[in-house]
Amino acid sequence: MTVRNQESRAVFEGAVVLTRGSLVVHSDKMIVSFQPKNSDAAPTERKGPDQRESVQPASLGQPGHSGAAMSSRSVNRVEAIGEAHHVKIKYENGNATCQKAVYFSDGDKVVLTGDPVAWEKGARVSGKQITIYLAEERSVVEGGSHIRIEGEGQNGQ
Repeated sequence: MTVRNQESRAVFEGAVVLTRGSLVVHSDKMIVSFQPKNSDAAPTERKGPDQRESVQPASLGQPGHSGAAMSSRSVNRVEAIGEAHHVKIKYENGNATCQKAVYFSDGDKVVLTGDPVAWEKGARVSGKQITIYLAEERSVVEGGSHIRIEGEGQNGQ
């Protein structure tokens, strides 16, 4: 992990996992942008115990990866980038893959780009960009959208 306090961000590389409530994102690299210490922005909404945001290297036992330098600052956004592998996302109502996912704490949404595909309960969608609104339990697919609906008797991939 590299913390860049002047830029108000931290960069995690390797097998990285973001957890926020039921949202789990796996990627090769994540860039976390957080509120500057002297920010005049309005305070962000406090989250309950099940709504905490956590970005960790997959190997938690490594020294120097505690994230203590930014623990008192609120996260604005998290950019997950799949370099060698796709970004893999699991959320309450489904799953998705893409090359790049950006989580925005303001609006509680995830924007997927780079061949995004999302699926849940027998339906699979793809397009140029997929926006998942977590709190509203809805998604918007933009640009060349395709949907595949599979019946109960079919074994879809």
